[in-house]
Amino acid sequence: MSNNSNGTSKLVLLRQKRSIQKTNENVDIEKAIDGFAMSINTQKLMADISKNSALVNLIIDRSSSMSGTSSAIARELNEFAMRQAGKLYETKLSITMFNSEVTSLFQNKTCKQFRISPWECYDDTNILDALVAAITAVQKTDAKHKLHLVITDGQNIHSEHSPEEVRNLIQQRIQNGEHIFLLYNNEYSNSQETSKAYAEELGIPVNNAVNFNRTGDGIKIIFQAIENLLDGLRSTGTVPKDWAKAIIAHNTNPLGVKARETKYLE
Repeated sequence: MSNNSNGTSKLVLLRQKRSIQKTNENVDIEKAIDGFAMSINTQKLMADISKNSALVNLIIDRSSSMSGTSSAIARELNEFAMRQAGKLYETKLSITMFNSEVTSLFQNKTCKQFRISPWECYDDTNILDALVAAITAVQKTDAKHKLHLVITDGQNIHSEHSPEEVRNLIQQRIQNGEHIFLLYNNEYSNSQETSKAYAEELGIPVNNAVNFNRTGDGIKIIFQAIENLLDGLRSTGTVPKDWAKAIIAHNTNPLGVKARETKYLE
């Protein structure tokens, strides 16, 4: 009885195996893929992607005091764009530079198309006009998340716009759900008071201001922090409270604190 039962079980297994083999031989891979694609709710997927689109609006100081930073900023900005281009959600870049003059280099450029070379740093600082020009230029951009980031090491010397005009504009954009940050290069002090006092003067929330040190991995850490900001906004809709943690740590110990290793998908 036992032998007959074992024989029957082996026969059943053999038939199942042959059935699976036959089924695999008859599978139309293309039809299977098409069927899977049709099962996806493309409208919902596109809506989700659109919901998390972002604009990173960089306002970069290229006055003479910023000499020695352009190569590092250009390199890390290109690396940042490359990483963002590989993500599901779309990120666009706008770049405005300022010294005595204000120059718009890119407006709403997709990360896949983005590439920038180092620039020359010279003349004085016209940060107020740069803020007005850069923020106003992207008001009609339909990105869900808008980040305006000022990278500078000095205060305004001359401009057409007044501090009050700039504060009013910044407050309007904040009330509209946009986020404005001040990244202030101060390699001579570990204190965060300089950036916070200047942010308050400009109307930027003090928690959105940080002193950075361009020594060592300082610039790389800035762009990794910006990436963390985007990830936080996309996942929670709010700015992470510790968004500047790595920048502050590096500012305190510029030779000891290193940027995290970045890996790319092949």
